[in-house]
Amino acid sequence: MLLVDRRQGAQTKPAQLPAAAAEPLPPPAPGNCTPELRRRIGWGVATAAYQVEGGWDEGGRSPSVWDVFAHKPGTTAGGATGDVACDMYHKYEEDFELMARLGIRHYRLSLSWSRLLPQGGAGTPVSPEGLAFYNRLIDAMLARGIEPYVTLYHWDLPQVLQDAYGGFLDGARFVPDFAYYAAAAFEAFGGRVKNWITFNEPWVVCKLHYGDGTFAPGIPFGLAGQYACGHTLLLAHAAAAALYARQYYKPSQRGRLGVALSMTWHEPGSASEADARAAQNARDSEIGWFADPLFGGDYPESLRRTVGAALPAFSDAERAAFAAHPLDFLGINFYTARYAFSDGTPWGFAPSETDAAGAPIGPRAQSSWLLVVPWAFRRLLLYVSGRYGGPEVFVTENGVSVPGEAGVADPAAAARDAFRTDFYRGYLDSLCTAVAEGANVTRYFAWSFMDNFEWRMGYTERFGIVAVNFTDPARPRTVKDSARYLAQHFFRAGA
Repeated sequence: MLLVDRRQGAQTKPAQLPAAAAEPLPPPAPGNCTPELRRRIGWGVATAAYQVEGGWDEGGRSPSVWDVFAHKPGTTAGGATGDVACDMYHKYEEDFELMARLGIRHYRLSLSWSRLLPQGGAGTPVSPEGLAFYNRLIDAMLARGIEPYVTLYHWDLPQVLQDAYGGFLDGARFVPDFAYYAAAAFEAFGGRVKNWITFNEPWVVCKLHYGDGTFAPGIPFGLAGQYACGHTLLLAHAAAAALYARQYYKPSQRGRLGVALSMTWHEPGSASEADARAAQNARDSEIGWFADPLFGGDYPESLRRTVGAALPAFSDAERAAFAAHPLDFLGINFYTARYAFSDGTPWGFAPSETDAAGAPIGPRAQSSWLLVVPWAFRRLLLYVSGRYGGPEVFVTENGVSVPGEAGVADPAAAARDAFRTDFYRGYLDSLCTAVAEGANVTRYFAWSFMDNFEWRMGYTERFGIVAVNFTDPARPRTVKDSARYLAQHFFRAGA
C-alpha cells in the first residue's frame, strides 16, 4: 500500500461513474420489501473516523490507540495504517456530493476523540481545529440534505488516556473523561445532530481490544480485563445518557441517544432442549452481556454462572441509572450467524460454523469470520423485539467483504460486485420480513459507504459500496453496482 502525505495537496479526482451504457441493470427489489415498507425506513450508509478520515497528525489531532498500534511492525496486514486511509479529511465535500447523487439522506459517522480533545481527559481544552473540521463536515452534510448520526466512540481511544490509566480498565477515571468528551460534542454539535450513539460494538472493544489483546492497544488482559472493560462502557453510557437528558436532550436539543451492539445470531444445532439452551447461552454471552443491563439492569444469569467473579456487580444506583434514562433506540450491527451445540454443561455452549451433518451455515465472505446467512437476520430482529420489549431499532451496520475484491486492480472490474448485491438482496428481504412481522426497524445503514481501513486486515478486505483506489495518492472513488442497487430500491425510496 502506498502511503503519502496529503498535506502537500495531491489533486483530487471525482468519483468515477462508468458510462451508462456499461452499467448492468440492477436486480429487482427483494420480494418482501414492498414499496410501502421501504418508505417507512430511512436507508443510509456508515463509516468510522479512523477507518476513513486520514489526516492522522493534522489539525492538532493527537495519536489514538490505533495510530500507535498500527505503526508497530506486524500488527496489520501489509503494515497498513489509517494515516491517510480514504483521505476523507480532505475529500468530504466530494464524498457528500456523491452521497447526494446516490440519494443517500442518512449517514452514520464517528468523531475522532483525539481530534476534538487532543489531551483526552476532563477539563482539557477542545481543539479549535478539530471543532472547525467537524463543524464544516456537519454543515456540508446538512447542506446536501444528509442527516448525521454521530457515534462518539468507534474504537479510537486517545493514546494519552491509555497511557495515563489503562483506558477502560479504570472505570473511576474513564467514566468522567467520557462524559466530558460527550458533553463537548453535545454542546458543539447537538443543535444540528439529533441522533447520537455512545459506543460502537462494546463486545468487540472488550473482547478483542482488552481481553484477547488482538486489537489496539494490543495488551491481553484476559477475562478480568474483558469484563471490567464491559462494565466500564456500560457505566460510561449511562453517564452520557444522564448528561444528555438533563442538560441537552429535554431542555433544548430534542435529540435521541442509543448504542450500537454487535450481534451474531446463534441457531440451535438441533431440535434438542440442550442445544436450545446452548443457543440461548451463546446469545447471552454477546447480546445479553450489554443489552440485558441496558434494558433490565443486570447481566444474564448464564453469564454470571460462566464468568463468575470476573463479572462485576452493579450497585442499586447503577441499575437505577439504566432505568432512569433508557435507550431512545437500539443500534444493531449484524453480519453473520453460527450454530450452537451443547457443551455438556447447563450454562455453556459450543459454537460451530457447520450443522451436525457438517454442512456450513452459509458461504464465506472474504472476512474469515463472516458467513453469509440472510435468514438469520429475521430471527435476530424478532428475538430482540420479543426479549427487549419491541425497542426502536437502527440497523447501524450490515454489509459484506467480497472474496478476492481487494486483489482486483481495475476499478471498473471491482465495481461489478454481484456478490455484495446478492448479499444485500438476501439480508434486506429477511429484514423486511421481520418488519412485516412486527420488528420496529426505522433506520438501516449499509457498511460501508466506501472501502476503508479494516483494522488488522488493513486494506485486504473491502466492504464499501464505493471503491477507493488506495494506490493512487488522490484516492479516487468508483461507484459499485451494489451502490446503484441500493440507490434505486432503497436510498431514494425510503424515509
